[in-house]
Amino acid sequence: MHKFAQKFADFCEGNQRIDLTQAENYNYPSLPICLIDCVYSLRAKYVVVTSPIVERYKEFVKQQGLDLENDTISKFLENVECFGGIQKFGHEILKSQSKLGGSAKIPKEQVVYKIAEYLKALRIETIQDFRNFENQELLSVVLFGVRGLNAAGVNYLFMLCGDSDRCKPDTHVHHAIKDACNQDVSDEECQEVFADAVTILRKSYPTLTVRQLDGIIWSAYRA
Repeated sequence: MHKFAQKFADFCEGNQRIDLTQAENYNYPSLPICLIDCVYSLRAKYVVVTSPIVERYKEFVKQQGLDLENDTISKFLENVECFGGIQKFGHEILKSQSKLGGSAKIPKEQVVYKIAEYLKALRIETIQDFRNFENQELLSVVLFGVRGLNAAGVNYLFMLCGDSDRCKPDTHVHHAIKDACNQDVSDEECQEVFADAVTILRKSYPTLTVRQLDGIIWSAYRA
């Protein structure tokens, strides 16, 4: 049990801004949408920046005459190439020129494209394929090998694809832990604190998951 787990659990239960009965809302129709949501949410304001980018991609897919549920990784890569490459696709369809990777400054559309290439090599086409991939540890290692994708991004992608035992160690998660414990922790410890706190909180909230607590904290802190 992490040394901050009880403090964080007490903080979550006693803070009026935090509603532990809040239902999680993860409902993504395709894996390419998960990739775009994941990468473009990093170091960005979700409602103002990320959500419109995701909606622009959805509209593009619909214009191709394709149901969102049938939008696979291979189809995404094919559409990008037919459009003229990932840089043009990022600028003209997603309409974003944001970057990741600190001093490396890697365009986000290139990060999305590289993840898609790696997933295709693993024969992962859909959210179901991602969720049911036989070696989740290998999948995590592969994703960490994508330049520009940090722990927050990797964990968030797993969350979007259905992993209920992860949190996204972003700014809000770090702020919440610091507010509760008067000390910040590493990205790896964020996962420990959340997992152990959920174990404690399940005595009162038996259906609570780590992913759900992450969403609850995000909603409370973005306000």
